[in-house]
Amino acid sequence: MRVTPKEYDVLAHLARNAGKVVGHRDLLTAVWGKAHADDTQYLRVVIGQLRQKLEADPAQPRLIATEPGVGYRLTA
Repeated sequence: MRVTPKEYDVLAHLARNAGKVVGHRDLLTAVWGKAHADDTQYLRVVIGQLRQKLEADPAQPRLIATEPGVGYRLTA
């Protein structure tokens, strides 16, 4: 399985904060920079791609959990 550089950056940021909720703005700023702090669509796309590659059932994610209205959490 191969991941893109952005997918890797998102996954690495989540891994550094494993078990903690990482806010949308925090992830966007860390990966894309301050100019993209509100571009949540970028994040949705990359998280979806990661789930397709990493999750046994992407429709029922267990590794990358969504915290509605807040952000994402790496559970494993």
